[in-house]
Amino acid sequence: MALSLQGSFQWYDGPYADDRARTISMTAGADYGNLFSSAAFGHRLDAHAELRGTEDEWSFALRGDGDLKAFWDGDVFGLGAFGVDAASDGLEVDLTAGVGSGRFRDVTPMAKAIRIQDALLDLGVLLAPLENEPLLALAQILGDIAPTSAEKTVALAEHLISTGLVSNDDLGVRGLLAIEEIIGLAEGGRLCGGDVQARIGVAAIVVPETSLATTGVLLYNVALVPDPVSQLSSNASLKTRLAHLDELSGEFNLSYSRRLPEGWTARAAYRLTYDRGWSEPDQTQASHVLSASLLTQLFGSVGLSLAGELRYKTGDEEITSSLTVHLAYDLF
Repeated sequence: MALSLQGSFQWYDGPYADDRARTISMTAGADYGNLFSSAAFGHRLDAHAELRGTEDEWSFALRGDGDLKAFWDGDVFGLGAFGVDAASDGLEVDLTAGVGSGRFRDVTPMAKAIRIQDALLDLGVLLAPLENEPLLALAQILGDIAPTSAEKTVALAEHLISTGLVSNDDLGVRGLLAIEEIIGLAEGGRLCGGDVQARIGVAAIVVPETSLATTGVLLYNVALVPDPVSQLSSNASLKTRLAHLDELSGEFNLSYSRRLPEGWTARAAYRLTYDRGWSEPDQTQASHVLSASLLTQLFGSVGLSLAGELRYKTGDEEITSSLTVHLAYDLF
């Protein structure tokens, strides 16, 4: 579970060649994420809210979606899902149910265990890499939510010494400090796995004009951890009105993040959206968004990021660009 608050100052150059849309704006936002998976059940909830103001106007956007899964046989599941997309100019709500296959697993403890091993190898404190079982035991200690950070440090140190691979059976001050630093890192979790889903249900557009339609949804989600400091994720969805299959809405997302030296994290993302007759009859629109950011923790749970974005959609005269200085506070 994660909840963070953000605020930013942004320079924006809009889609017009004569720069009449160039503005300076302020943005406040919040992100919430919750993922749980057991042998029999699982649930997911993601939400993003944003309030943006310029010298001319204020606007808001709220987007959230979630699902509840019941696993039948291994990774095969049935699910119910909902989605909400609200903005200053519209509101859409989706309710769907269906089946799928796949599962996500939180591998953050294992990623941190590998990072601790590598850090101690670099310091010369650990004489050789750990075997699979001792490494898994490190991850289990890190994944236990009951002990404090200090208690985990002691348990990790005792376990490492018991392997017989610690030089002179003493981690030393540098080794203990390296373990404490990795335990206390305030960074996003590492997820691994994927799923595919097929759902049917209803989509209601409430604003600006009310409409109700039976819909079909196909989607996939994939998350990979190429190494202990990286996360690669991708998802795509296709939604169509069953009575009019030519009216559809699609989205594709791809993102990559990597933790850099000196406490920085780099992230790059691409999003493609496609709308053919879904929002506006007889109209087709596509949107491309490419973004990149650098994030670091100033102190505690407060993060600072520098972000850039390029955006283009059907009908724009030129690419929209923006630069943002962004502050974030992780509540938990």
